[in-house]
Parts: sequence; structure tokens; C-alpha cells
Amino acid sequence: MLEHFCECYSDLSGPILCPVLGSITPLFIPNSRIRPIRLIGLCASLITFLYSPVPRIQFDPSTAKSQFVESLRWLPYENINLYLGIDGISLFFVILTTFLIPICISVGWSGMRSYGKEYITASLIREFLMIAVFRMLDLLLFYVLPESVLIPMLCGAKHLLFAGIKLFLCRGLVL
Repeated sequence: MLEHFCECYSDLSGPILCPVLGSITPLFIPNSRIRPIRLIGLCASLITFLYSPVPRIQFDPSTAKSQFVESLRWLPYENINLYLGIDGISLFFVILTTFLIPICISVGWSGMRSYGKEYITASLIREFLMIAVFRMLDLLLFYVLPESVLIPMLCGAKHLLFAGIKLFLCRGLVL
């Protein structure tokens, strides 16, 4: 049964779309029902974690080329395509990312009283963006996505000026 599942698996967008769907679902639940919001976020991140090591089964470590390459027409009038693929390093970074996000959600479990919906949504959007960074083969999106991972981190800032300074300092320290 596992071989049949692996033969059918060539889709890298599943682990990318699962956190997106998981982050949209809590938006339709009222803030007073924090328990279902937490459970949806944790289940979406766990499903993503269970789904992420599947390419490892068919992965060929003897080649340095990107494997499981998918191409989607994104902006056809500009001839910009969306290329997804995976190599040896990004395979383990995706697994590590999907392993850490459920832990992060579990650690913040007791502290989610007033902003639980926002915490879950930001965590799942961050997971989506990090997985997309490691799966993108397109140079334009590979440049844009690492910068966009910082946006959910800054959404909780009370003062936008402080958030801008924080982003500037973090960006300056990296460069």
C-alpha cells in the first residue's frame, strides 16, 4: 500500500497548501471558542508534518539535481512560472520546519487566551512561507519569500514604528 501511495505522489504543493487551509479555517470561528481554534491549528501542523517526509521515500540521493519538479503558469502574460522542486538540503529543512511548528503551537498552548486565533493563523502562515522558501526553484519567489516570512513575526507589534525598526535591525544584522 505504501508503494502505491508513493507512486501516486508527485505533488509538492500539498505540504504548502495544508497550512494555508489550516490558517483560513480559524477565521470563521468566534474568538470565544479558543479550544477548537487551537485544535485546528495543531491538527493542520501535524498533518503537514506527517505529509512532509513522503518525498524522502522516493528521493534519489545519488543526484544533485532538483527532484519532483513541478511547473505552474503563474503570470502567463509576463512568462513567469512557478517552479517547485526539492533537493537534499531543502528536503530536511522542510521536515525540520514541519517538526518545529507543532512544537511552537504546543508551547504557546496555555498562553493563547486573548489572541489565540491570531497566534495560530500567524504560525501556520509562517509555516506555509518557510515550506515555500525551501521548495521554490524560481529566483524571483526565492528572493521574495524569505522576506515575507518576517511579516507574521511583526504583526503582533503594538507600535508599527517599533516593528519597522525591529525589521531594519534584524535585516541589518543578517547582512
